[in-house]
Amino acid sequence: MDIVNGFSPPYVYLPLLGSKKLLIGPSLVNPDVLNVYTDPKYWIRLTSRQVLSIRKAGKGLFKPADPSRDINESSISKLREISLYSGNVEVELEYVKSRSNIIFDPYEGVTLNGGELGRIIYYTGGIADRRIEKAYGDRDLLAKDAVLYLHNSGINVYKIQQLLSVGALGSKRKLVATRWSITAVDSMISSRFIDEIKNYPELSEHYLGESYVVGNRIIVMMFPGKFYYEMMESWGPFFGNRNPKVAMDYEGFLGRTNYAEEVEGAYYAARYSVARHLHERKRQAKIVVLLEVDRNWIPNLGVWRVREGADLALKNLKKFEDENAMIDYAFSKTYTSRKSWLSSSFFLRQKTLESFF
Repeated sequence: MDIVNGFSPPYVYLPLLGSKKLLIGPSLVNPDVLNVYTDPKYWIRLTSRQVLSIRKAGKGLFKPADPSRDINESSISKLREISLYSGNVEVELEYVKSRSNIIFDPYEGVTLNGGELGRIIYYTGGIADRRIEKAYGDRDLLAKDAVLYLHNSGINVYKIQQLLSVGALGSKRKLVATRWSITAVDSMISSRFIDEIKNYPELSEHYLGESYVVGNRIIVMMFPGKFYYEMMESWGPFFGNRNPKVAMDYEGFLGRTNYAEEVEGAYYAARYSVARHLHERKRQAKIVVLLEVDRNWIPNLGVWRVREGADLALKNLKKFEDENAMIDYAFSKTYTSRKSWLSSSFFLRQKTLESFF
């Protein structure tokens, strides 16, 4: 049995293991990237290969876990405690056995190469946060209410996602796969914003924002009217195809009750950014988001790039006097053909037909 000592940002990761179980464990990170290992706002200034290099610069020690049965197991309880802190935490751990193969989890770009986690001997350091401690200590607070409390208190959305994942929030606590906790937090927060947005005055002008981050072009179009949200995703430039099948999901004023199966997690990541923006402006609007992925992106490094790219786009809005001019401008900025976008879009297809007649 081996012992390893290292630092974590802190970062505890829970990839899926089959359909019902998880792996859980900390990433012990190389000192030269320790402060940027969990910082998507820094990553958007890099190439996807540079982001991948950062995410691989750590030792992942993991153990299998049942989401409900193992939540109070000793080492998992300590990992949950570690997750409450900000700042770097020093951790000393035991290996049970080394893995024969390096496993790269594609959903968050984490390398599971350190061996199977045994006992956590000790941890030290880190900075406590009273807001997090309050949510963690309240076992009567529903998970959704805890998420909203933390977000309204100014806690980083990425931190909230991890707290939900390790079972630190809610009245009925369990471990949640990281990829699902990310989407759950985006969905919970944006849903609350949207409920309030629907009571705000309608936007009276047309705006477009655009950004390009780590191989992803994001265009956000804002139209006057009652709340509507649509997102399309094209991998046309990635495959060198100007006429690809474009994925699309949408929701009208009454919302949606099922998961966005076409665009998946990116739908909720962009919805979080859009809803937060409208909430801050105290306006409702019809929103169409275009996401186009090119060959500068390494697939499956996470939906953070959509959330951050949408945020960046919404900070650089252009005003258009005419909706058709805005739509034409949006299509002129993409490799994917106008025909492909329109064939998938429910909203834009209506708009172009209206202008024709």
